[in-house]
Amino acid sequence: MGETKYNHDFISNLSHIYPGDEIFIPSKKIDQAIKKLWKSNLFGKISIYKKNSSSLNSNEIDLFFDLEDLIEVDKINVKGTGIIKFFSIEKIKSGDKISENSIQIIKNDIKNYYIKKGYNEISIKSKWSIQNGKNILNIYVDKGKKIEIENILFDGNNYFSKEELLNFMVKIRKKFFVPMIGNSFYFSHENIKEDLKNILRKYQSMGFLDAQVFLDYIWKKNSGNYGIQIKIIEGDQYFLGDVNFVGNTFIKTNLLRKIFSYKKGDIYNKIGIHNNIFNSEYESSILSKYLNIGHLFVKIVPIEKKMENNKIYLEIKIEENKPVYINKVNISGNTTTKDHVIRRELTTYPGDLFSPQKIKYSMLRLIDLNLFDNSKIHPLIHQNKENNTIDIEWRIIEKNSNQIQIYGGYGGDELIGNFKLNFGNFSLSNFLKVKSWNPIPQGDGQKLFLFSKFSKDTKSYGFSFIEPWIEKTSPTSLSFHLNYSKKKIKKSENVFFLPRFFNSYTTVHEGFIDKIEMSLSLNKPLVILDPYSKIRLSMDYEALNYNTKLFSSHNRKLKYTNIKSLISLQRISNDPDLIFPFKGSELKLIGIFTPPYSILFRNTKRFKIYWMEFFKIKINTFWYKKIIDNLVIKVGNEFGFLGRYDKTKILFPIQRFHMGGDKNSFSSKIENIDHIPLRGYSSNRKNTENISTNDGGLIYNKSILEIRYLIKEFSNTSKFWSNIFIEGGNISDSYKKFNPLKMKKSFGIGFRIFLFPIGFFGIDICNPVDRKDFSIKSGWKTNFVIGKD
Repeated sequence: MGETKYNHDFISNLSHIYPGDEIFIPSKKIDQAIKKLWKSNLFGKISIYKKNSSSLNSNEIDLFFDLEDLIEVDKINVKGTGIIKFFSIEKIKSGDKISENSIQIIKNDIKNYYIKKGYNEISIKSKWSIQNGKNILNIYVDKGKKIEIENILFDGNNYFSKEELLNFMVKIRKKFFVPMIGNSFYFSHENIKEDLKNILRKYQSMGFLDAQVFLDYIWKKNSGNYGIQIKIIEGDQYFLGDVNFVGNTFIKTNLLRKIFSYKKGDIYNKIGIHNNIFNSEYESSILSKYLNIGHLFVKIVPIEKKMENNKIYLEIKIEENKPVYINKVNISGNTTTKDHVIRRELTTYPGDLFSPQKIKYSMLRLIDLNLFDNSKIHPLIHQNKENNTIDIEWRIIEKNSNQIQIYGGYGGDELIGNFKLNFGNFSLSNFLKVKSWNPIPQGDGQKLFLFSKFSKDTKSYGFSFIEPWIEKTSPTSLSFHLNYSKKKIKKSENVFFLPRFFNSYTTVHEGFIDKIEMSLSLNKPLVILDPYSKIRLSMDYEALNYNTKLFSSHNRKLKYTNIKSLISLQRISNDPDLIFPFKGSELKLIGIFTPPYSILFRNTKRFKIYWMEFFKIKINTFWYKKIIDNLVIKVGNEFGFLGRYDKTKILFPIQRFHMGGDKNSFSSKIENIDHIPLRGYSSNRKNTENISTNDGGLIYNKSILEIRYLIKEFSNTSKFWSNIFIEGGNISDSYKKFNPLKMKKSFGIGFRIFLFPIGFFGIDICNPVDRKDFSIKSGWKTNFVIGKD
């Protein structure tokens, strides 16, 4: 009976109650039948009752099932939420049966989402409708006004001021707040609870172990927004007494006292003391020290032995247990990448002591390969109790490391097309093994790049190949690069490898530049010094041919050849990454040299073949230091020097330094210009604010001071920050006249965003202090940064 489409036999089979069954009233069998019917998710209402049978047998009864079927939903319409999707709705498919309880779950899901956003007066209604014979569930959402907190009052606070307490309340704070426009806090019960916990932790970190923090009361303002009062009971402040270590043998007490940074008489920082002992993410914690010397099963128990005169006497009991060694290192999940490519990146070897630090370092190296899904690289540890060892299984999931990039644009009155093929896991050894191709030879972790660029006036194509490990025990990489390019030079363009007498503003020149460049380079880590140092050696060949029409009836073919070697020493210790370092330093020493042709070939006519001849020294240093929270200071200096073996030899503009503008200033040039950015000043030869000579400088220096603030970290590889900067630089074409203290200075503010894998985007608004043209009232200039910072 009831509103159901199911017959008696179906209900009997579902409830396991059949005519003729022996049954007691009440009984567990009836309860179980109701549960089975409910679990079937077919009914919204279930009732079972009995009536005496009309039969002469008094032991017989009629059992009635009063059932009401759930409605089958064909579609759910939600109005008032925009494009936001909710999982509780997405998981319901057309034809599913839906109960009032399920509808309430959907409402709660929507309500909780918007309450967290500050919509505390949200209203949600639901209504069924039938359209073309289909059941439509309509959900109407009225978010109402977004509730702000107009007043926050504190009662009982003495140690922290109101301003300090407000700074601790980060959860309810608006992400983007403009002063004088609205309030800076949204009302959310859940976020208020988190902020109260944060205030409590701050009190505990200052020794107030008995502190209590709770929401006292809430009131509604005439504006419709809320005011809240927070009650604080601070209690007594405690300090640290004597600290004793018990049970330690592998690590001596003197070393433990150095690791434990709190001394007698310090504020009893409960949070900090806990981290100093137990937080394995802190390299300076006691637990980290034991784990990194193999004591995987160490037990550390801090005991507050006594409390006297607001001093807490601490005893730290340590049960060290035996150190644990690595038995096996296994790899699973790789179907394309060969085992040796993965193993050479690992620093966990059989027979070594277990070390979380080495596991973390191994994981970072696997991530740097860019061959695997970073979120699915898992080192699983299996304990072997019989011999006190562990097995480490590195589980990975590969990702597609090959890319095809085709894109175009419009600039300089012409269409530009680019085509790139990136093979991130190439295998040269499998090149001749056609059967192993998938769909190309892969698996050795080598990099192969094929690229081409075409436009009306430019064409370029080439390739690069990188072997990341040419040594078995060290990640020494060998790379080869080959590129050919050809570009039509327009009359209005400056050609940077022509000296001034070929490239004056009055000279009419047009023609084509053909350029071939090859490079062979070696990169090797200098582990003998420290893990952060590297050396790079390269040999580069460039050949430029310029077919030009200098005057209306005078043609000339110019040829330049450049063979140079490079030696670069660098030490980069930025932490936690290179994108936005909180601490660390960078040091680069670069030397570029060509053979001394003027000495080796004295009898050769000087301009018969244009062999470029020079040597160049560059030094770059940068230093990063965290000031507080997300605020970082950056200090940097640069110096460069260009020299020649023969004073009569010409130094072309392409060899010299060019200062000014940003790093995008020469992005379209076919020549490789040595460009030193200096915000606020131009790098264009024809611009009045150009601070370089027409042909470029022989010597330069630059200093920079930056205050950076990390606004938002979207992930480990995408970040958004601002900076305030002061920088200055000087460049000269005369060694004698060069004064490193007489700099062109600028200051300003900028914003940067790094999006993986695209790169940097940024803008700087700056004022050149020493600009030449003061006729313009405002000297503020804008620089855009694309691709590199």
